[in-house]
Amino acid sequence: VFNGGEVVHTDEGVMEADEVRGLLKSYGILRESDELREQARVQHMSGTVIEAITLLTKAIKLDPGNVRIALDMVQVFIDINELEQARGLFNKLPEAEKDSDTGRSLAGQLSFKELAAKRDGKQNLENKLANNPDDLDARFDLSICLVAEHDYKSAMDYLFEILNQDKGYKEGAAQEM
Repeated sequence: VFNGGEVVHTDEGVMEADEVRGLLKSYGILRESDELREQARVQHMSGTVIEAITLLTKAIKLDPGNVRIALDMVQVFIDINELEQARGLFNKLPEAEKDSDTGRSLAGQLSFKELAAKRDGKQNLENKLANNPDDLDARFDLSICLVAEHDYKSAMDYLFEILNQDKGYKEGAAQEM
């Protein structure tokens, strides 16, 4: 670890991210905005979304160039179904961030959430299938809703059922998905 041009710490081997953060923090090197991001992540994961948004807003004011804060905010907006805000903020990100692993993940989540929002809703689709198990359109739309909720196994099960009944369904849409 270098601080002020001086070697202040040397270590060999693999360190966990939390260990690295703690080490850097002990030398006053960690960005305050990153601490706020971590606090926001904890709040978001515990369901205290307003507090998470407040912390991320504070972080962006402290460090407007830290695009990781914007990525975190997009994730929060996706998770609370504020899709317009998520899309608007995502579109403002630099292309390099959109093309990063995190950016592509967010883009995929956002796309499926937007697609799911255009469907009849998970409960309505489940009811349609209960009344008509051969309704491939309801089955396909339900798989989109399930992907949007990160229930990939159930979504795949529905897609495989579609493919078993009609391999060319919607010109290969089920297979592509």
